[in-house]
Amino acid sequence: MDNASLWIAMAGLAATNIASGIGFYFTYKSQRSPLRQQLHAKQIEVLIDFSIGATRLQKIAAALQEGSKLSKEDQHSLDEHWDEVSQRLLDIVQMGGVVLPSDLYSTMTAFRACAEAYEVAIVKGVNVGKAYYDLMGAAAHVTMLSRELVGADSLSIESLKLHNRGGYDRMQQVGRLALARVSRALWTQSRRADRRDES
Repeated sequence: MDNASLWIAMAGLAATNIASGIGFYFTYKSQRSPLRQQLHAKQIEVLIDFSIGATRLQKIAAALQEGSKLSKEDQHSLDEHWDEVSQRLLDIVQMGGVVLPSDLYSTMTAFRACAEAYEVAIVKGVNVGKAYYDLMGAAAHVTMLSRELVGADSLSIESLKLHNRGGYDRMQQVGRLALARVSRALWTQSRRADRRDES
């Protein structure tokens, strides 16, 4: 075999190996991508459910601090709601143990530990304020890690680049109070129009 034939054979073998490697890579990616998308979707679902449940539990915790001012019926109702939301959060945390990264799952279990500590503080009537703020801090910790995992800021920045970053920035600058004034003005004008239509 002459040198030219040898080089052609070697180039053909290299090209075959490269094509085979590329094929394996894209096969791997095509198998992994749907799994990654399914996992990410499930993670978002678990995190949203947890956020809603944690917010409800914090509202109940705030109401329970007024224990001495509550009627027996109100106290009983709050206790039932606490138990119901706590059980739901336990289920969510257990799901999180399967689909979430270990550190985020750990922050969720820390929140549940703070919730139990708050319950004990309420029953014993000691360190209620500290237990309440520990609960709030644990919830905020889960929320901030959740935002990082979901990619809320990064993905939103990409979306804004595709659309109108300037408009978003302008609305940020307008602020809540200015929009409240606009809403009030529109609402008042709408009510006046309704009154005119009725008369």
